[in-house]
Order: sequence, then C-alpha cells, then structure tokens
Amino acid sequence: MSSKAITEKQDDRVAERPQSTGTPPEPIRETAPSVMREDEPTLPRTMGMIGAALVIFGGMALAFNLSGRAVNVSGGWSILILALGLCGLLFHAAFDRDVQLRRLYMGVGLVALALGVILTLIPYPKVMFSQFRWAVPCFFLALLFLVAFLRNEDDAYFRDITQKILLGAGGLMALVGLFGGNIKGDFFLPMGLVYSILGLIYIAGFVSTRGISDDLGYYAALGLSVAGGVVVLFAIGRSLFTENGSSYFVSYGLMLLLVGVLYILTGLGMSLDWPLLVLARREVGAFFFSPIAYLTMLGFSVFSWFSFLGFLDRLISPEEYGPAIEPIVQQYVFALFPVFTVIFVVPVLTMRLLSEEQRSGTMEVLLTAPVSESVIVGSKFLGALLTYMVVWLPFGLFLLAIPLAGGNAFDYRPLLSFLVALLVTGAGFMAMGLFFSSLTKNQIASGVLTFAGMLALTYIYFAAHQTRNPVLETVLTHMSFLDLWYSTLEGKIVPRFLLFYSSMTVLFLFLTVKVLESRKWR
Repeated sequence: MSSKAITEKQDDRVAERPQSTGTPPEPIRETAPSVMREDEPTLPRTMGMIGAALVIFGGMALAFNLSGRAVNVSGGWSILILALGLCGLLFHAAFDRDVQLRRLYMGVGLVALALGVILTLIPYPKVMFSQFRWAVPCFFLALLFLVAFLRNEDDAYFRDITQKILLGAGGLMALVGLFGGNIKGDFFLPMGLVYSILGLIYIAGFVSTRGISDDLGYYAALGLSVAGGVVVLFAIGRSLFTENGSSYFVSYGLMLLLVGVLYILTGLGMSLDWPLLVLARREVGAFFFSPIAYLTMLGFSVFSWFSFLGFLDRLISPEEYGPAIEPIVQQYVFALFPVFTVIFVVPVLTMRLLSEEQRSGTMEVLLTAPVSESVIVGSKFLGALLTYMVVWLPFGLFLLAIPLAGGNAFDYRPLLSFLVALLVTGAGFMAMGLFFSSLTKNQIASGVLTFAGMLALTYIYFAAHQTRNPVLETVLTHMSFLDLWYSTLEGKIVPRFLLFYSSMTVLFLFLTVKVLESRKWR
C-alpha cells in the first residue's frame, strides 16, 4: 500500500514563542505533502532470490551432466530445479517495479532471444536447426521475460522498442513456420509447427501489450487472421486438387489447417470490439496479471514433468513394461498425474470468477454497463476456458522433446481427437465452476463446491467399471470424462460421448444467467 500521510498545511498559523524574548513570532514555513512511496515488494524479491539460487544450482548441475561429469543430481532433476528457479525469477520480474531490476530482466529477455537465434542458425553438428531443441526454451524464456518487463515499464521509448522486437521476432517465426511448412512437409513437423505456435504467441503478446487502440496493434491482430486464412486455403487446396492430396492431408495438411484456424480465431478475438470479446479479453488479462495463472501453470508443469518421466521410463524399459504400442500418447495422458491435477486446477481457475465480483461490489457496476447478463456470463466462461486450455500447453510441449531430441516418430493424430475432448469436457468443468461461483460471495466456498463436483465426475469412471448392470454401465460411461478421454486417445471421436458435457455446459451457463437475473427480483 502506498503511504497517504500528508502533512497539514500551516500557512495561517504562527509559532508559539515565549513573549518575554521581545522577538515577534515567525510564521512557520509551509510544508508540502509527504512523498508517496510504494511498499517494498518483499514476496517477489524473496522469490527472486530463491529463484536465482535455484538457477545457479540447477544450471551448474545440468552443465556437469552434459559434460559427462558424475554428480549426485541427475539431468532430469537438474532441469526441474532450473525450471523452478526460472519461475521464481519470472515471478519477481512480473511484480517488482524497480527500474534497475526491470531493465535487467529486459536484458535477460533480449539475451535469451539472441541466444535462441544463434542456436537455430548454427550448422552443428551437421546442418542448420540441429540445435533447435535448445533454441525453443530460449525463445519461450525471452517471451516471458520481455512480457514481464513490459508489464512494469513506463518509459515510452523502451516500451516501443521492446514491443517492436516482439512483433518482428513473432512475424519472422510465423513466416518460417507456416510457409516453410507449406513448402516442405517434413520441416513442418516438428520445427515448423513449433515456429508457427511461437510466432502466434509472440504476436499475441505484442498485441496484448500494445492494445488494439494503437494502429500497429490492430493491424497486427488482423494480420494474424489474414495469415491464418491463407494457410487454411492453401492446405485445403493442396489436399483437394493435387495427386497426393489425401496422403498430404493425413500427414501434414490437417495440422496446417488447425494451425491456420487457430491464427484466424486469435486474430479475430483480439481485433474485434464486440462486448463479449472485450470482456473475455479482460478476464484473460485478469488471470495473467495476477499470480493465479502462473502458479497454476507452475503446478501443472511440475506434475506434467513427473508424468513425462514415468512415460519415458516405460518407453526405454520395454523388458519391464512391455513394448510400446501405438497410440503411445494414450499412456502419457491417461495417467494418475494429469487426472489428479485437473481436479484441483478447475476450482482454482473458477472460484473467483463471480464470487470476487460480488464480494468487492463490482458486480453492481458491471451490471449497470450496457451489457446483458448473458454477455457477462459468456465472457467469464470464455476467459476461464481459454486459460484452462493454456494451462494444458506445457503438458503437450513435453511431447515435442521426443522428436526434437531425435527420437522415433510417434502417431500424433490421437492428440487431435483428444484436443476436441479436452475442449468439450473443459467447457463443462468451467461452466460448473462458474455456476458455483455465482452462488456465493466466498471464494473458498465456491472452490470447495467445484472441487466436490470434480470428485463426483471422476468417481463416475470407477462406478461405471464396477457396476454389473449393463444399462447403468452404459449411462455412466457416457457421463465419464475419463472414458471420453480414453476413447479419443485411441483416435476415435464418438459424437454421442460429447453430448453429455455439451449439455452440461449449456445447462450450467443457463443457470448462471438466471442466478444473475435473480438479483433484479429482490
């Protein structure tokens, strides 16, 4: 909190002096208001010091492992320690406004970006892109540190330079990934795909920090939609009007099509000024301008790391676990850690959506705006759902380590059907949490209710496989999100299995709107 102590003006008062001295009283000089100073960011600086210590320790352990020296810390644990340390530094960079420190983190981001470019272009040991697996983490770190720097930077010159660096780097990555992948399909997986996603994130970061009220930010958002449209048309045209179109669509065209659609949706979502989209962007910003999204992603990444280590152990030890049979991604996703984590992630993301608005009194202000209750509920829902899907991003990025490290290719197509199931079930989860959040002003109460709902939905899977009644088993199987995940990880999408969670989404959103409308009945 800032200090609000203001010294009282004393221009009309005089000093009280003893009259026996014979000297006239002197007016006391006016004292200006005291300087307002922000409190020391104790927690961010503590996290920054811990993070720096972990980075040094984990970095040295990783360097020793890469050089072949025997150390007590394995390569996997050293990477985990290094990642936790970087998370601490990012937390410090996002919440410490000291000018020297934020400029230091700007330098860290620029150095990481330059290092990523150098690692990409070095033709070692054979050709260019051989060190791409090390360049990707550098690009991600550069983006995170530069966005954290822009969050606190108030100098127009430094902000403009950094934002244009983000735009230029993102545009180049998108150009290489999208159009390089169209020219040569083998390049698209995995390098072109990673470049296209990185370019999208970089440009989205530029637009979010610049704002669409600025011409450059607005046209950058539209440029995403145009680039995505070109890629979609090219992928469809090449799949329909060439000799090997069917094989191209199965191998590369479908992925290009999905990436192009993602570009279109992102560009339109950031550039249009519809009330629903404006409020949804506000909700996403509320998540990522607070520790909620970062702590959730940190926890999810840690559990994903343990899940990935167990997955690799099964792959490299076929004599113990048996040979890996496609789809091998089913063994990675359908495990204890992802299911356990999502039960806790959903309440964390949804408990504050409407409870905090009611507790702080901003709900009345929001309802007086020229928007309806359905727009408010829809924007909260879209913001939470988008954040939920972003939280899953590190879980999927771990799989890219296999082809980037030169491992055998695996069938990635079950991940596409799983993505559909993840989106549909996530929509049901977010709608349920949003409804519980509308019932109370207490965030803890809404979180507990959502947690209980997630436990009930998870228990359905075990009940379905324990009952001996075939009719009840069929009903429970349709209600179980774990059974839906399992079937989609086999590469199958059965529309009737999506019906329950689609209906659940519509029902809870409808009930949430009615809860908000009931405030008018009082």
